[in-house]
Amino acid sequence: MFRKVAVRLTAVLLLLALVAVGAVGWVGSERALHPGYYKYDWSLASFHDLRPEAVHIHSSTGIDLQGRFFAGQNRELVVLASGYGDTQDQMLPFAEFLHRSGFNVLTFNSRARATSGGEYVTVGALEPRDLISVVDFAAHRPEVDPDRIGVLGVSLGGATVILGAAADKQIRAVVDDCGFSDASSAIAASFQHFIHLPPMPFAPITVWIASYRAGIDVARVRPVDVIAQISPRPILIIHGLDDYVVPIANSERNFAAAREPKELWLVRGAKHAQSHTVEKEQYEQKVVNFFTSTLGVGAAEASGAIVRSRS
Repeated sequence: MFRKVAVRLTAVLLLLALVAVGAVGWVGSERALHPGYYKYDWSLASFHDLRPEAVHIHSSTGIDLQGRFFAGQNRELVVLASGYGDTQDQMLPFAEFLHRSGFNVLTFNSRARATSGGEYVTVGALEPRDLISVVDFAAHRPEVDPDRIGVLGVSLGGATVILGAAADKQIRAVVDDCGFSDASSAIAASFQHFIHLPPMPFAPITVWIASYRAGIDVARVRPVDVIAQISPRPILIIHGLDDYVVPIANSERNFAAAREPKELWLVRGAKHAQSHTVEKEQYEQKVVNFFTSTLGVGAAEASGAIVRSRS
């Protein structure tokens, strides 16, 4: 009698545990696919020298993306990709210093953000195809030299520009700021940082549920597996040493897998997506010099040395 009761009680407890794990996984998938919006201390009105043209871009994924084109003095273009839970407003400080340096700049609201289409943020599964559509749109503008297009992305945008550049050789230079090496690990780290739960068993369940709901395979979103395909085009990888949202090990793995020309800059005192804030002057100088040297006439085919630096 006691044994039967113990078996039934064990079965009930296991069922409750499975239900609890599934519930947490569902909540995690909801946060992954529908992140909240971050707020900034600035808006477009804060940047008096930026006078954009509103643009509408149809993605090969079937959705429409809303963006802004900032015409520069030169024909080089930098496309900016925002992070997870962000809109194109996140990239206004980047647009400001690049535009000031003469570059054309294009920002856009990624899928399921603000006025752009799409039901889900797909954690890097479909965002690279959207980026490629944005680059193709920009390449046909008369202000832009289609052979002199670079990309810069922050956080999810960093992973997106790696994946997009690996698939599209029209992208001639890449700056990845704190992008992840694989989406599953990024979700696992987020569990610890945002939800304060251990990654196991919750993160794998979240990945599976999110993949099922959005019709994608999050586990296959692995920039580290394709970053070598960017070579011989140059890549600059930036990461804050105090980043606990996407730990620096992600950029170290990406850097190790990348081929030259490549550079890794680790910024002391910078948390997630804060390298520009912490080292503003050096960040802007480094990024402008990178794009000036790599997108200049004849520079697209140039190779460079492997560099690893800290500040």
